[in-house]
Amino acid sequence: MGKRVINMFIPIFCIVLLSSSGESRILDELTLVNSIGFDISESGDKIIGVICNPIFQKDAPPKNNVLSAKAELKKSILQVIQEKSANPIATGSLEILLFGKELTKQKGILDLIDPFTRDPRIGTAMRMAIVDGNVREFMEGNYGVRGNAFFIKWTIDTAVNHGNLPKTNFHRFLVDFHSRGKSPYVPIIKKERENKIKIIGVGFIRFGKLVHQISMEEAFFFKLLTDKYSRGWHDVEIDGYKASIQNINTKRKFELTKSSPPYEVTVKIHLKGVINEYTGIMINNKALGKLETKFEEEIKKRSLELINVFKEKDIDPIGFGRFIKSEDRKFNYQKWRDDYYKNLTVKVDVHVDIDEVGIVE
Repeated sequence: MGKRVINMFIPIFCIVLLSSSGESRILDELTLVNSIGFDISESGDKIIGVICNPIFQKDAPPKNNVLSAKAELKKSILQVIQEKSANPIATGSLEILLFGKELTKQKGILDLIDPFTRDPRIGTAMRMAIVDGNVREFMEGNYGVRGNAFFIKWTIDTAVNHGNLPKTNFHRFLVDFHSRGKSPYVPIIKKERENKIKIIGVGFIRFGKLVHQISMEEAFFFKLLTDKYSRGWHDVEIDGYKASIQNINTKRKFELTKSSPPYEVTVKIHLKGVINEYTGIMINNKALGKLETKFEEEIKKRSLELINVFKEKDIDPIGFGRFIKSEDRKFNYQKWRDDYYKNLTVKVDVHVDIDEVGIVE
């Protein structure tokens, strides 16, 4: 599939805002695409390309114009879409790149991504996501007054800045993919209603294919392990009562506690949080101390469970390999892949400080 797919997509991304003679094009004469999606046909032998461009209206929210085409792998899907568009397609304002879940599992996405890495007009801050469901149906929703692309981007950014989703964008994906010793990951998003979408998890990519996914509840612990500073939410139960804890500031640090194979890494996590809700009557210092201890134990347990699953799946989204390589000049990546990662010992040292108590029910 490799070179054929690359060759099939490159021509459409070579469309420029200036013609070869230097004559500028008027924006109204262009189809300014701000989101592109790819899916797989039911038969599995064709790729479906979907584009969405806003049509701006006077005194009204933009209309989301969606075009799609199905083509053999040897043909350019977006060139077929171009035939359906009255104006030339331009990708300079592209903000969202979407891939169907089944496409990502069966065919992989590396060949589809490659043309975007070669287009200098596409920003590396562009967001990526895997769609759980039909990509065209997802893009045909009506999600906000500023258009679908903005709303999808805003949803991802909000989940990163105030929720359990770790930092993610096109640039970070490429860095992780090309960096030895770290596996890339992508948010998984789903259409719930005509005007509502939801991030339902995080997907992990190996050799361009989706090989594992976790829920957003599990993503809380993954975010603690992968981001130096993170925020998020998690519920902890003590004595039959539930406390909703907002992680307001977390610092994470790696230490190479055994510098020769089999390696040992200690992950130190310091979390500061506030209790936003508590189902008990009141929470005193004794209960607060028990809550901190219970939370520390849960973070350690759930983090180690995630790490063991990642090792079983032969993925390293936390980046232990990249970290050890930076500490050990004799680091051998091939041996790391074949043996050292499987035998890596990871210890998690957690300290939780809960400074404030908010709502008590």
